[in-house]
Amino acid sequence: MHLFYERGFDGVGVDLIGEKAGMSGPAIYRYFSGKDEILMTLIDEAVDRVLMSTGGQFEDPRQELEHLVRGHVRRALEERELMSLWTRERNCIPKAYRSRLRSRINRYIGHWVECLHSCYPEQSRDVLTAAVHATHGLIDSTAMWPPQALRTAGVEEILSGIALQGLEWLGQGQSDTATKIPRKKAAGDRSA
Repeated sequence: MHLFYERGFDGVGVDLIGEKAGMSGPAIYRYFSGKDEILMTLIDEAVDRVLMSTGGQFEDPRQELEHLVRGHVRRALEERELMSLWTRERNCIPKAYRSRLRSRINRYIGHWVECLHSCYPEQSRDVLTAAVHATHGLIDSTAMWPPQALRTAGVEEILSGIALQGLEWLGQGQSDTATKIPRKKAAGDRSA
Protein backbone atom coordinates (compact mmCIF):
# COMPACT_ATOMS: atom_id res chain seq x y z
CA MET A 1 0.00 0.00 0.00
CA HIS A 2 2.76 2.43 0.90
CA LEU A 3 4.25 2.14 -2.59
CA PHE A 4 0.94 3.03 -4.28
CA TYR A 5 0.51 5.91 -1.82
CA GLU A 6 4.03 7.19 -2.39
CA ARG A 7 4.36 6.69 -6.17
CA GLY A 8 0.83 6.25 -7.49
CA PHE A 9 -0.61 3.15 -9.13
CA ASP A 10 1.07 3.74 -12.49
CA GLY A 11 4.44 4.43 -10.84
CA VAL A 12 4.70 0.99 -9.21
CA GLY A 13 5.65 -2.21 -11.00
CA VAL A 14 5.20 -5.80 -9.87
CA ASP A 15 8.97 -6.20 -9.49
CA LEU A 16 9.11 -3.34 -6.98
CA ILE A 17 6.11 -4.74 -5.09
CA GLY A 18 7.85 -8.13 -4.89
CA GLU A 19 11.10 -6.52 -3.74
CA LYS A 20 9.33 -4.66 -0.92
CA ALA A 21 7.51 -7.88 0.05
CA GLY A 22 10.82 -9.77 0.18
CA MET A 23 10.25 -11.89 -2.92
CA SER A 24 10.72 -11.71 -6.65
CA GLY A 25 8.19 -9.76 -8.70
CA PRO A 26 6.88 -12.86 -10.50
CA ALA A 27 6.31 -14.56 -7.11
CA ILE A 28 3.51 -12.01 -6.53
CA TYR A 29 1.48 -13.92 -9.12
CA ARG A 30 1.17 -16.82 -6.70
CA TYR A 31 -1.03 -14.59 -4.55
CA PHE A 32 -2.52 -12.04 -6.96
CA SER A 33 -3.34 -12.01 -10.66
CA GLY A 34 -1.50 -8.69 -10.95
CA LYS A 35 -1.20 -5.25 -9.47
CA ASP A 36 -4.84 -4.52 -10.44
CA GLU A 37 -5.96 -7.16 -7.98
CA ILE A 38 -3.57 -5.81 -5.34
CA LEU A 39 -5.11 -2.34 -5.75
CA MET A 40 -8.62 -3.75 -5.55
CA THR A 41 -7.75 -5.73 -2.43
CA LEU A 42 -6.40 -2.58 -0.76
CA ILE A 43 -9.47 -0.54 -1.73
CA ASP A 44 -11.77 -3.33 -0.51
CA GLU A 45 -9.86 -3.21 2.76
CA ALA A 46 -10.42 0.55 3.00
CA VAL A 47 -14.15 0.13 2.40
CA ASP A 48 -14.32 -2.75 4.93
CA ARG A 49 -12.64 -0.67 7.62
CA VAL A 50 -14.96 2.28 7.07
CA LEU A 51 -17.97 -0.04 7.20
CA MET A 52 -16.74 -1.61 10.45
CA SER A 53 -16.18 1.82 11.99
CA THR A 54 -19.63 3.08 11.07
CA GLY A 55 -21.80 0.02 11.67
CA GLY A 56 -24.22 -0.43 14.55
CA GLN A 57 -27.88 -0.22 15.51
CA PHE A 58 -29.36 3.01 16.84
CA GLU A 59 -32.87 4.00 17.84
CA ASP A 60 -32.06 7.71 17.67
CA PRO A 61 -31.11 8.80 14.12
CA ARG A 62 -29.11 11.75 15.48
CA GLN A 63 -26.93 9.37 17.48
CA GLU A 64 -26.50 7.22 14.39
CA LEU A 65 -25.51 10.26 12.31
CA GLU A 66 -22.92 11.28 14.87
CA HIS A 67 -21.60 7.69 14.90
CA LEU A 68 -21.38 7.66 11.09
CA VAL A 69 -19.50 10.96 10.97
CA ARG A 70 -17.12 10.15 13.81
CA GLY A 71 -16.40 6.64 12.49
CA HIS A 72 -15.66 7.92 9.00
CA VAL A 73 -13.45 10.71 10.39
CA ARG A 74 -11.54 8.26 12.59
CA ARG A 75 -10.81 5.93 9.66
CA ALA A 76 -9.78 8.81 7.40
CA LEU A 77 -7.31 10.10 9.99
CA GLU A 78 -5.97 6.78 11.24
CA GLU A 79 -5.60 5.23 7.81
CA ARG A 80 -4.63 8.20 5.74
CA GLU A 81 -2.58 6.22 3.20
CA LEU A 82 -5.42 3.78 2.58
CA MET A 83 -7.94 6.62 2.21
CA SER A 84 -5.55 8.50 -0.07
CA LEU A 85 -5.18 5.40 -2.20
CA TRP A 86 -8.97 5.18 -2.55
CA THR A 87 -9.31 8.91 -3.28
CA ARG A 88 -6.52 9.13 -5.84
CA GLU A 89 -6.50 5.73 -7.53
CA ARG A 90 -10.15 4.72 -7.88
CA ASN A 91 -10.06 5.58 -11.59
CA CYS A 92 -7.35 2.93 -12.05
CA ILE A 93 -9.70 0.17 -10.93
CA PRO A 94 -10.22 -2.28 -13.79
CA LYS A 95 -13.74 -2.52 -15.20
CA ALA A 96 -14.06 -6.10 -13.97
CA TYR A 97 -14.02 -4.86 -10.36
CA ARG A 98 -15.89 -1.56 -10.70
CA SER A 99 -19.44 -2.88 -10.56
CA ARG A 100 -18.93 -4.75 -7.28
CA LEU A 101 -17.10 -1.83 -5.69
CA ARG A 102 -19.69 0.68 -6.90
CA SER A 103 -22.43 -1.49 -5.40
CA ARG A 104 -20.68 -1.59 -2.00
CA ILE A 105 -20.12 2.15 -1.97
CA ASN A 106 -23.67 2.89 -3.11
CA ARG A 107 -25.01 0.80 -0.19
CA TYR A 108 -22.82 2.81 2.19
CA ILE A 109 -24.00 6.11 0.75
CA GLY A 110 -27.59 4.82 0.83
CA HIS A 111 -27.18 4.05 4.54
CA TRP A 112 -26.11 7.66 5.16
CA VAL A 113 -29.01 8.98 3.07
CA GLU A 114 -31.50 6.88 5.06
CA CYS A 115 -30.05 8.16 8.32
CA LEU A 116 -30.23 11.76 7.08
CA HIS A 117 -33.79 11.19 5.89
CA SER A 118 -34.72 10.13 9.42
CA CYS A 119 -33.11 13.30 10.76
CA TYR A 120 -34.33 15.69 8.05
CA PRO A 121 -37.46 14.18 6.44
CA GLU A 122 -38.41 17.48 4.80
CA GLN A 123 -35.39 17.29 2.47
CA SER A 124 -35.47 15.47 -0.86
CA ARG A 125 -33.33 12.38 -1.44
CA ASP A 126 -31.34 14.33 -4.04
CA VAL A 127 -30.44 17.00 -1.47
CA LEU A 128 -29.56 14.37 1.12
CA THR A 129 -27.39 12.47 -1.37
CA ALA A 130 -25.57 15.69 -2.26
CA ALA A 131 -25.04 16.35 1.46
CA VAL A 132 -23.53 12.88 1.93
CA HIS A 133 -21.10 13.41 -0.95
CA ALA A 134 -20.16 16.85 0.38
CA THR A 135 -19.54 15.43 3.85
CA HIS A 136 -17.49 12.53 2.53
CA GLY A 137 -15.50 14.95 0.37
CA LEU A 138 -14.71 17.06 3.42
CA ILE A 139 -13.67 14.07 5.51
CA ASP A 140 -11.79 12.20 2.79
CA SER A 141 -9.81 15.33 1.92
CA THR A 142 -7.66 14.62 5.00
CA ALA A 143 -5.78 12.19 2.75
CA MET A 144 -4.29 15.24 1.03
CA TRP A 145 -3.67 17.44 4.07
CA PRO A 146 -0.12 18.45 4.94
CA PRO A 147 1.29 16.58 7.96
CA GLN A 148 1.34 19.72 10.15
CA ALA A 149 -2.44 20.15 9.78
CA LEU A 150 -2.96 16.54 10.86
CA ARG A 151 -0.95 17.16 14.03
CA THR A 152 -3.32 19.92 15.17
CA ALA A 153 -4.56 19.17 18.69
CA GLY A 154 -8.12 17.87 18.56
CA VAL A 155 -8.18 17.49 14.76
CA GLU A 156 -10.61 14.55 14.95
CA GLU A 157 -13.06 16.59 17.02
CA ILE A 158 -12.62 19.64 14.77
CA LEU A 159 -13.36 17.68 11.61
CA SER A 160 -16.28 15.78 13.17
CA GLY A 161 -17.74 19.02 14.51
CA ILE A 162 -17.51 20.82 11.18
CA ALA A 163 -19.11 17.87 9.36
CA LEU A 164 -21.95 17.59 11.88
CA GLN A 165 -22.58 21.34 11.93
CA GLY A 166 -22.56 21.39 8.14
CA LEU A 167 -25.22 18.69 8.06
CA GLU A 168 -27.33 20.74 10.49
CA TRP A 169 -27.86 23.14 7.60
CA LEU A 170 -30.35 20.56 6.29
CA GLY A 171 -32.64 21.25 9.24
CA GLN A 172 -33.00 25.00 8.89
CA GLY A 173 -36.71 24.63 8.33
CA GLN A 174 -37.04 24.90 4.56
CA SER A 175 -37.33 21.96 2.23
CA ASP A 176 -36.72 24.04 -0.89
CA THR A 177 -32.95 24.49 -0.94
CA ALA A 178 -33.18 26.99 -3.78
CA THR A 179 -34.56 29.55 -1.32
CA LYS A 180 -31.64 28.96 1.04
CA ILE A 181 -28.88 29.68 -1.46
CA PRO A 182 -28.81 33.19 -2.91
CA ARG A 183 -28.37 33.04 -6.66
CA LYS A 184 -25.38 34.97 -7.98
CA LYS A 185 -26.08 37.19 -10.93
CA ALA A 186 -24.08 36.48 -14.03
CA ALA A 187 -22.47 39.39 -15.87
CA GLY A 188 -25.19 41.18 -17.79
CA ASP A 189 -28.00 39.40 -15.89
CA ARG A 190 -30.72 41.91 -15.12
CA SER A 191 -33.20 39.45 -13.59
CA ALA A 192 -34.21 40.06 -10.01
